[in-house]
Amino acid sequence: MNDARDALDRMLEAIEARDAEGFLDTLSDDVTLEAEMLAEPVRGKESLREFLAHAFDGYESIDIERRMTVAEGPDLAALLRIHARFAGDLEMLGETLATAGKALDVDGAIFARVDDRGKITWLMRVRDTLGIVRQLGLSTDQLDRLVRKFEERKTPRPPRAA
Repeated sequence: MNDARDALDRMLEAIEARDAEGFLDTLSDDVTLEAEMLAEPVRGKESLREFLAHAFDGYESIDIERRMTVAEGPDLAALLRIHARFAGDLEMLGETLATAGKALDVDGAIFARVDDRGKITWLMRVRDTLGIVRQLGLSTDQLDRLVRKFEERKTPRPPRAA
């Protein structure tokens, strides 16, 4: 079995390099992503591909401070601090976020599980969303619109059995 820490390092290195395809390469095809702002998990690498295609374009730099990592077998938890600087305004899901020249410091945590191939099969991100909103000066309406648009782009799930 591959070490979960290796998978985390590959994923974080891809984020720091602002490499969406490199990030996607760390994930299994049937990955499940959960995040603090999403009501439902995102399932499948292809569901993430379009969203991530230009996600890193607005960043001048991303540095991730690995504050603590705990791993056992295929499971891991990591406490992170992310320092990001925006090169320009961020275009996301048809919304323009006025981020040009702004710096952002975010505390967060990642929980993950890897398979025998070293691919991440489950990923949960939790971060200080209120801190991000305050630092970027986003309105709650703008934040709500972004969440709704992201959820609308997810691959539809089959109806649940009664």
